[in-house]
Amino acid sequence: MGHAPRAMAGLRNLAIGELRLAGTGNLAQAIRHLSRDTTRGLTVLGFT
Repeated sequence: MGHAPRAMAGLRNLAIGELRLAGTGNLAQAIRHLSRDTTRGLTVLGFT
């Protein structure tokens, strides 16, 4: 186990914060949408 669970929780919180800053209304729906294609998350972060 080690520190992996804490690191993954931190990354998830970072992603949720970015989605909120992007103006996402429904977080669950946005996460499902982004999880279907790995490049969509990069677009939200500004990496295109």
